[in-house]
Amino acid sequence: MEQNPCAVQSGPSESESTTPIILFHDAGGTIIPYFSLGDLHRPVYGISNPRFEQGGKWEHGLRQMGVVYTHLVRSVLRSGPLILGGWSLGGCLALEVASRLMQLPQYIVHGVVLIDSVFPTQAVTDHYPRTLADVTERFQLPDQLSGAHRAQAQQCILHAHEMHREWKPPLFASGPPRTVLLRAIDSMPEDTSGTPNALDIVRDCKHLGWNEYCTSFLVACHDIPGNHFTIFEEPNCQQMTRGIREACTHLESYHD
Repeated sequence: MEQNPCAVQSGPSESESTTPIILFHDAGGTIIPYFSLGDLHRPVYGISNPRFEQGGKWEHGLRQMGVVYTHLVRSVLRSGPLILGGWSLGGCLALEVASRLMQLPQYIVHGVVLIDSVFPTQAVTDHYPRTLADVTERFQLPDQLSGAHRAQAQQCILHAHEMHREWKPPLFASGPPRTVLLRAIDSMPEDTSGTPNALDIVRDCKHLGWNEYCTSFLVACHDIPGNHFTIFEEPNCQQMTRGIREACTHLESYHD
C-alpha cells in the first residue's frame, strides 16, 4: 500500500492559501479512485485502511477507526482549517474524524463531503453482503487491483459492511458539521437473483437515507452521473471533480 496518509494532489503554491481536503477510503480499503480526480485546486490527502493487508478488520468498528484516522490526519496537518470527505464508507469515517477534530481548538473543520455515502438504515443493512461470494457478485473493484490485493479488498468490503451495520453516527456537542452530499443518480444492475444492490435501496431518496439521522446538516445535495461504482470513471469523473470542487468552495464560503 502507498504511504498513509498519501498526498494525492499537492494543490496550488504555498503562497496561495487554500483549505486542504482529506479523503478517506471506501469499503475496499484503498484510495485508488481519488487519483482519477481532476485538479481540485487545493492539497488533497488520501487515507487508506492501514489494516488492508490483514483484511481490514477493526475489533471496535468505525469508532476505533475514527480514533486512529484522527491521528493520521494530525500527522500531516498540525493545525488550521480543513475539509473531510470520502466515498461510500469514507463519508462515514469523515464524520467520525470530524467529531474528534472539532473538539480540538487548533483545527477548524469547514465541513464534510459525502460522496454517495448511504446511511445504514435497516432496509439497507438487511441487504449487506454476508459472505465473500456475495461481495464477489455485487461489488466492483478497481482494475488496478489484482491477485492478493483483490482478495484483501474483498475481505475488507465484507468486514466494512459488518462494521457499518453496527455503526451509529457520532454525537456532536454543537451539531454535526456542515455537509454536502454528492449522490450517484443511476442504479447498479441487479444480481442474478434479481435483488437490487444494498446501496441502491435508498437510491431514489434525495438524502440517501440520512433523513433517518438528521438532514439539517446537509447544506447541499447534488446529483452526479453514473452509479455507485462508475462515478469515478470517465466521463462521469469530470462531473465528480466539479462536484467536489464546488462542494469545498461552498463549505469555505461559511468561513469567509
